[in-house]
Amino acid sequence: MDFELLLIRLAEAQAHGREIIGLEQLAQALAERANQPLVLEDHPWLQKVAPRLAAQGVTDFNFLSEMPPDQAGMAQINTLVTVAAGAIPETGSLIITAQSPLAFRLSGCPRQHIIIVPQERAGLTLAQALELTAQEPSGLVSWLTGPSRTADIEKTLVLGAQGAESLEVLIYCPES
Repeated sequence: MDFELLLIRLAEAQAHGREIIGLEQLAQALAERANQPLVLEDHPWLQKVAPRLAAQGVTDFNFLSEMPPDQAGMAQINTLVTVAAGAIPETGSLIITAQSPLAFRLSGCPRQHIIIVPQERAGLTLAQALELTAQEPSGLVSWLTGPSRTADIEKTLVLGAQGAESLEVLIYCPES
């Protein structure tokens, strides 16, 4: 897998990326970003990392299932942590599917979005990515390449106008 190319493409798109091995490193990486409340997708990896976050003194986090169902509560998400279906090093794109419908729907809302990519799917070719997304039962798939950006106003690039202004990618390998 070409992690170096993925990290280069992420940087070109003004996103940040790094490799993480094991739950301890994942907890540490999330704890570094816990200056604001974290909202975690209801994913097995994140459920396993929650006790480690608490052990590191991070107590201001919730799972999406614990968030209030009204839109006002959802709009207050500053840092969202989700798990991607994969990444394409050639373009630096991340594949977000509706494995967790609420996380999928909210992926454009937070100011900061931390996306965890399974290591075994961090080196997809475009053909593999298309094949993977064709298998998504809901048909809901987003391809993200860097933080949200627009240059509509005076041709000045603005990050975060229609979505996350900060995107961090953690290429994750669970400990074997």
